[in-house]
Amino acid sequence: MGRVNKPQLTVVQRDELEQGFTQCAASHCFRMRCHAILLKAEGRKSKEVGELTGMCALTVNNWVARYKDGGIDGLYTKPGRGRKPAK
Repeated sequence: MGRVNKPQLTVVQRDELEQGFTQCAASHCFRMRCHAILLKAEGRKSKEVGELTGMCALTVNNWVARYKDGGIDGLYTKPGRGRKPAK
């Protein structure tokens, strides 16, 4: 049985994530990343969070690590990522 990687969130961090999940119009991906961090902070397992958000458990763990390193800014998609526009 694996350990649960539970991020410790302050009230301000939780409010930022909840606002990003419910009110942000940036992208669906960003909202799902915020949701994943909130679910992990509740103590849920990565596999369960992955099923709820449509990610695999490894991806959930990667986003938790990026959140711990960069805060909410770490959840945004970095420039140059994703499919390039058709010419």
